[in-house]
Amino acid sequence: MRHYIKKVWVDDQKVYARTNDGLEASYEFSAWPRLNNATPEQRSDFNLSYSGIHWPGINEDLSFEGMFHAAGLCNLTETEDSVCYLSTK
Repeated sequence: MRHYIKKVWVDDQKVYARTNDGLEASYEFSAWPRLNNATPEQRSDFNLSYSGIHWPGINEDLSFEGMFHAAGLCNLTETEDSVCYLSTK
């Protein structure tokens, strides 16, 4: 089953993602040195791609599938597309 990202947001301690079917996962910034040491402005400046989140100011990437797998919400696949984002532009 494929899940599609509906929303991504950050707070002072975590990055969150929610799918269109209501699954929600998060990563604590403390688990990622670049994100942990980033300013709030750098953490808020991210781009979404099909497979994950990219923070250009700190050159950090996190995959949606890895995020949801770590939360126990999906299995890892070879193509990393069990959880993805499709731009609505």
